[in-house]
Amino acid sequence: MKKRIALLLALSMSLGLTACGGGAEKSESGSKGNGDSSEKIELTMWARASSAENNQTITMDEFNESQDKIHVTVECYGDNYEEVLKLASQSKELPDIFEISGLSNPLSYMDAGLAAPMNDYITDDLEAEFNPSAFTKYNIDGQIYAIPHQTRYIRAYYNRDLFEKAGLNPDEFPETLEEMYDAAKAITEAGDGEFYGFGLPIKTGSTWERNIDDIAILSGLTGPYGFDYTTGQFDFAKQKPIIEYFAKMYKEGLVMPGAESLDIEVIRANFIANKIGIYFDGSWMVNGYNNEIEGGDVTNWDVAAVPVFEGTERAKDYLMLESGHCIASTSEHPAEAFEAINYLLHNVYSAPARKDASMTAPSLSLIDSVNEEINAKEEVKALKGSVGLTAGTEELSSFAMIPHTMLTLEGDDRDTVYPLLIINSEEVDLDAELSKLSETYNSALSNVIDEGILQEADLKPEGLDYYTR
Repeated sequence: MKKRIALLLALSMSLGLTACGGGAEKSESGSKGNGDSSEKIELTMWARASSAENNQTITMDEFNESQDKIHVTVECYGDNYEEVLKLASQSKELPDIFEISGLSNPLSYMDAGLAAPMNDYITDDLEAEFNPSAFTKYNIDGQIYAIPHQTRYIRAYYNRDLFEKAGLNPDEFPETLEEMYDAAKAITEAGDGEFYGFGLPIKTGSTWERNIDDIAILSGLTGPYGFDYTTGQFDFAKQKPIIEYFAKMYKEGLVMPGAESLDIEVIRANFIANKIGIYFDGSWMVNGYNNEIEGGDVTNWDVAAVPVFEGTERAKDYLMLESGHCIASTSEHPAEAFEAINYLLHNVYSAPARKDASMTAPSLSLIDSVNEEINAKEEVKALKGSVGLTAGTEELSSFAMIPHTMLTLEGDDRDTVYPLLIINSEEVDLDAELSKLSETYNSALSNVIDEGILQEADLKPEGLDYYTR
């Protein structure tokens, strides 16, 4: 214990870190009504959050108050989290529980034996509570090392007032991309330079995940980053019609001017300022606009499903699995650590609202019963965007392996190439550029397969179908 404390003090001094849960203070608050916390099993959880008041700390405070056996101290490290975790891994001084959000390669911690499998604690009854996707992302050879506690997916956000100004029905968001193009054109023309039909933050790399990847997945063309799980290869050419679609909107001035230098935060600010009619963003922004971003409670915005091209059969939507916690293989109390993680999984969406009603938000849990309970509440249904956010969630599904995160490229990546294809669509050979991009990624993919980092069976799952996966 002394060695761990010394390490943390050294890290805090060298990196300027601030833990979000002070041990003494937490122990005192966690022991109220439950006896002296020194009689409890003491666990430490590390989190990536920067704020001392976040969903994890609130939920663990509630867990500490809920029973008299275990006390969890949560420590947060913000942007320095991965560096701290790597140093702790090298010295074998990991906490009992560590979050894997934001890590560049979370599976490496499992491959290195730093995390303990959870299989012994996942009963049949517990497994039945979860969406099957919960046990895919951090599963290595049948061993489950973490269960994601956050899910994310993409939705179309639109301004109801701008729809009305353009003569459009705000209760009927376009069901096809062709209709969305017409809507964006009508809004742009009605705006006459004051507002525009679509927001496309070309400067932000994740733009292509939000806009092009999601449409490609919904259309049964590719998975994320142009990877085709039916062939086990990258095939960016399959995304060509979607690239051409956004290039046309850009060329014709239907997107907010200066898109090539705008990031997602600027787009969000202009959306709330009634300058953008439609843009694509993550499910988490429903909570962001309702509870966190100034003006979000004033602007008349709504949420709808992302459209596909006319005549296209909709496939399963893309469920992104985020965060999750590992039990350190060095922990002396793995069963108790799992008990704390299990509580977090069941309560991370409801505990904040129980503490402060203003933190009420729709649930995006992988536990169906939690979603049903929380999303059925009248105060949740009354939140802007809640109906569009929660509709059709039964059609969400994840991918077990996202291969582009494991690659070392020798050439330009997708986030470098796609902006050029949008901005300079008339000057580039789109087919040649997409073919070159596929070759770059497939060459890197071949290398990691040869090195045994990825297995061909994981990249081309038998019987995978984008429509029923």
